[in-house]
Amino acid sequence: MELVLVLPIFLLIICGLVEFIMISSAQSRMDQAAHAGLRMMSVSGADSKQCEQRIGELLGPRLAMNYQVQIIPAEYPGEISEIQMRIPMHNACPDMLWMFGFGLQGRYLQSTAAMVMERVSEPAVDGDML
Repeated sequence: MELVLVLPIFLLIICGLVEFIMISSAQSRMDQAAHAGLRMMSVSGADSKQCEQRIGELLGPRLAMNYQVQIIPAEYPGEISEIQMRIPMHNACPDMLWMFGFGLQGRYLQSTAAMVMERVSEPAVDGDML
Protein backbone atom coordinates (compact mmCIF):
# COMPACT_ATOMS: atom_id res chain seq x y z
CA MET A 1 0.00 0.00 0.00
CA GLU A 2 2.84 2.37 0.80
CA LEU A 3 4.33 1.78 -2.66
CA VAL A 4 1.12 2.95 -4.33
CA LEU A 5 1.19 6.18 -2.31
CA VAL A 6 4.93 6.94 -2.60
CA LEU A 7 5.67 5.83 -6.19
CA PRO A 8 3.93 8.77 -7.97
CA ILE A 9 5.75 11.29 -5.79
CA PHE A 10 9.05 9.51 -6.34
CA LEU A 11 8.49 9.45 -10.13
CA LEU A 12 7.57 13.15 -10.12
CA ILE A 13 10.79 14.04 -8.31
CA ILE A 14 13.00 11.86 -10.55
CA CYS A 15 11.38 13.00 -13.83
CA GLY A 16 11.45 16.63 -12.70
CA LEU A 17 15.11 16.41 -11.78
CA VAL A 18 16.08 14.81 -15.10
CA GLU A 19 14.03 17.35 -17.08
CA PHE A 20 15.48 20.28 -15.14
CA ILE A 21 19.05 19.08 -15.77
CA MET A 22 18.41 18.64 -19.50
CA ILE A 23 16.79 22.08 -19.82
CA SER A 24 19.63 23.70 -17.85
CA SER A 25 22.18 22.04 -20.11
CA ALA A 26 20.34 23.27 -23.23
CA GLN A 27 20.14 26.80 -21.80
CA SER A 28 23.87 26.79 -21.13
CA ARG A 29 24.56 25.53 -24.65
CA MET A 30 22.36 28.29 -26.10
CA ASP A 31 24.18 30.96 -24.10
CA GLN A 32 27.59 29.66 -25.19
CA ALA A 33 26.52 29.45 -28.86
CA ALA A 34 25.19 33.03 -28.81
CA HIS A 35 28.37 34.29 -27.17
CA ALA A 36 30.58 32.41 -29.64
CA GLY A 37 28.62 33.78 -32.59
CA LEU A 38 28.98 37.33 -31.32
CA ARG A 39 32.66 36.79 -30.62
CA MET A 40 33.14 35.62 -34.21
CA MET A 41 31.38 38.76 -35.46
CA SER A 42 33.42 40.98 -33.16
CA VAL A 43 36.89 39.61 -33.81
CA SER A 44 36.73 38.61 -37.49
CA GLY A 45 34.07 41.01 -38.74
CA ALA A 46 31.84 38.18 -39.99
CA ASP A 47 28.37 39.10 -41.21
CA SER A 48 25.03 38.10 -39.69
CA LYS A 49 24.55 35.12 -42.04
CA GLN A 50 27.89 33.58 -41.05
CA CYS A 51 27.13 34.21 -37.39
CA GLU A 52 23.74 32.49 -37.66
CA GLN A 53 25.32 29.52 -39.43
CA ARG A 54 27.95 29.21 -36.68
CA ILE A 55 25.29 29.33 -33.97
CA GLY A 56 23.38 26.52 -35.70
CA GLU A 57 26.54 24.41 -35.83
CA LEU A 58 27.28 24.98 -32.14
CA LEU A 59 23.73 24.16 -31.06
CA GLY A 60 23.82 20.77 -32.74
CA PRO A 61 21.13 19.07 -34.81
CA ARG A 62 18.60 18.53 -32.02
CA LEU A 63 18.58 22.05 -30.54
CA ALA A 64 18.88 23.75 -33.94
CA MET A 65 15.53 22.39 -35.13
CA ASN A 66 13.02 25.26 -35.45
CA TYR A 67 15.22 27.72 -33.60
CA GLN A 68 14.81 31.45 -34.13
CA VAL A 69 17.68 33.93 -34.11
CA GLN A 70 17.55 37.69 -34.30
CA ILE A 71 20.90 39.40 -34.81
CA ILE A 72 21.18 43.14 -34.28
CA PRO A 73 24.60 44.05 -35.72
CA ALA A 74 26.55 47.19 -34.88
CA GLU A 75 27.23 49.74 -37.59
CA TYR A 76 30.62 50.84 -36.27
CA PRO A 77 33.37 49.37 -34.08
CA GLY A 78 32.81 50.17 -30.41
CA GLU A 79 29.02 49.81 -30.65
CA ILE A 80 27.11 46.94 -29.10
CA SER A 81 25.72 44.04 -31.14
CA GLU A 82 23.07 41.75 -29.76
CA ILE A 83 21.74 38.26 -30.44
CA GLN A 84 18.36 37.01 -29.26
CA MET A 85 17.59 33.30 -29.58
CA ARG A 86 14.50 31.21 -29.00
CA ILE A 87 14.29 27.41 -29.03
CA PRO A 88 11.25 25.21 -28.33
CA MET A 89 11.68 23.39 -25.02
CA HIS A 90 10.68 20.06 -26.55
CA ASN A 91 13.96 20.23 -28.55
CA ALA A 92 15.89 20.29 -25.28
CA CYS A 93 14.33 17.29 -23.55
CA PRO A 94 11.45 14.84 -23.71
CA ASP A 95 8.21 15.98 -22.10
CA MET A 96 8.34 13.70 -19.05
CA LEU A 97 6.11 15.71 -16.71
CA TRP A 98 3.04 15.91 -18.97
CA MET A 99 1.33 13.19 -16.93
CA PHE A 100 1.61 15.43 -13.85
CA GLY A 101 0.25 18.50 -15.65
CA PHE A 102 3.56 20.28 -16.34
CA GLY A 103 3.91 19.98 -20.12
CA LEU A 104 6.48 21.69 -22.32
CA GLN A 105 4.24 22.24 -25.34
CA GLY A 106 4.26 25.87 -26.44
CA ARG A 107 7.14 26.84 -24.13
CA TYR A 108 10.48 28.22 -25.26
CA LEU A 109 14.02 28.64 -23.99
CA GLN A 110 15.31 32.16 -24.60
CA SER A 111 18.79 33.56 -24.59
CA THR A 112 20.22 37.02 -25.18
CA ALA A 113 23.86 37.99 -25.61
CA ALA A 114 25.47 41.38 -26.22
CA MET A 115 29.05 42.33 -27.04
CA VAL A 116 31.01 45.42 -28.03
CA MET A 117 32.20 45.05 -31.62
CA GLU A 118 35.90 45.33 -32.43
CA ARG A 119 35.19 45.10 -36.17
CA VAL A 120 32.08 45.21 -38.32
CA SER A 121 31.30 43.30 -41.51
CA GLU A 122 31.13 46.34 -43.76
CA PRO A 123 33.65 49.15 -43.21
CA ALA A 124 32.28 52.66 -42.85
CA VAL A 125 32.62 55.11 -45.74
CA ASP A 126 35.47 57.62 -45.22
CA GLY A 127 33.05 60.56 -45.15
CA ASP A 128 31.04 58.96 -42.31
CA MET A 129 33.86 59.02 -39.78
CA LEU A 130 34.14 62.06 -37.52
